[in-house]
Amino acid sequence: MAMAKDEWRRGWPTLLGSTLGFAAGVGLYTNANGFFIKPLAEAFGWSRGQISLGAAALLVGLVVYPWLGKAVDQRGPRPFILAGGILFAIAYLLLALMPGPFWVYIAIVAFIGVSAGPLTTTLVFTRSLVSVFDKSRGLALAISVSGNVIVGIAVLPVLQHVIAAYGWRVGYAVMAPISLALGLASFFILGYRPAHAPATSDAATVLLPQAAGHSLREAATDVRFWLLGLSMVSISVAVGGFAAQLQPQLSDLGVPGAKAAVLGAWYAGIVVVGRIGCGVLLDWLWPPAVASAALVLPVAGALMLMVDAPPFWTIAAGASLIALSQGADGDVLGFFIVRYFGLKAYSVILSVLGMACGIALALGAVLGGYSFDRTGDYQLMLASVAVLSLISAVALFASGIVRGKSYAVPTDEVMRATEAGFTPQA
Repeated sequence: MAMAKDEWRRGWPTLLGSTLGFAAGVGLYTNANGFFIKPLAEAFGWSRGQISLGAAALLVGLVVYPWLGKAVDQRGPRPFILAGGILFAIAYLLLALMPGPFWVYIAIVAFIGVSAGPLTTTLVFTRSLVSVFDKSRGLALAISVSGNVIVGIAVLPVLQHVIAAYGWRVGYAVMAPISLALGLASFFILGYRPAHAPATSDAATVLLPQAAGHSLREAATDVRFWLLGLSMVSISVAVGGFAAQLQPQLSDLGVPGAKAAVLGAWYAGIVVVGRIGCGVLLDWLWPPAVASAALVLPVAGALMLMVDAPPFWTIAAGASLIALSQGADGDVLGFFIVRYFGLKAYSVILSVLGMACGIALALGAVLGGYSFDRTGDYQLMLASVAVLSLISAVALFASGIVRGKSYAVPTDEVMRATEAGFTPQA
């Protein structure tokens, strides 16, 4: 208990800075993107499938993930977070000013994919968090990756009103200063050292040379690596399709715009509840059982939404179950990489599995849009969400019962990291 309290006392700047930094970036962009699907389709005559295809342009940035993982280990997250906030502000302004050709939209999203997007993902933030937090690692990860959702609760209803009243161009323009402000705040907070932390130590040099665990090559020979990958890819396709099409789906179900915005904010809030709840339970109970139970929830949620002409409470309940699972899966990958493979190659392993999840997330968004274009409704997409969620839960549970060495970050490593100031300084 004393160790857990000491983690929070020493590690709060790392946690707060990481939370704000993640809120500035690609997570908030993805959550906000659904509000622009219908306005862009009406303005330029693009189909929903075309607009959803824009998400695939983010994939071009996945090639930098392995390099970025190593760079973050060496320099810490601060310079990358600052650059990400600035580049996202530029990207939002470019979107606000774009003309009609579809290739311009794809080019701007690709620009996000190779610049601002990778710089504001969990790959940048979580290495320092899992080093600093041991006893409360699940909760710390949950809070950090909830940053975009927490900000979304406040921002998304305002964004919907702005788009309805002033148009989609103003909506994109409003997002620019929000991203910039959050990026700057994260940069300065991560540079803060509590008075009791030595100013000359470097957490990177303390942790990295002696960190225990698997190399990437060793991890790839462990069946748990592939089961974890299968689980995360499956749930990413499912959630990617549903979340990207949430707003147009609500509209098609007859939910008015203002009510849909409130439900969108509610969805974001439930994602936070799922992340925090799962994070706490991961720290207290058998983690594979906790994660599997969370990942299976979309099965029930999707079936509820497949009912013909569902009432509003059914829509809200079904979406909430999927949101709970979406929140939980934000905790799972980083938590289980440390648990199964240690810290030795944490960032590299996370970059590889994160790359696969990124592809899956974008693929889900594209398939969700094209399933609507092909069938005229979202029944096929919802059925796929149910099947993929079941596969994800089974694979994650299996990873917990197969044999393999588990790693806990040694207490002395955690203490040395926190005493060194939590994150490498740029």
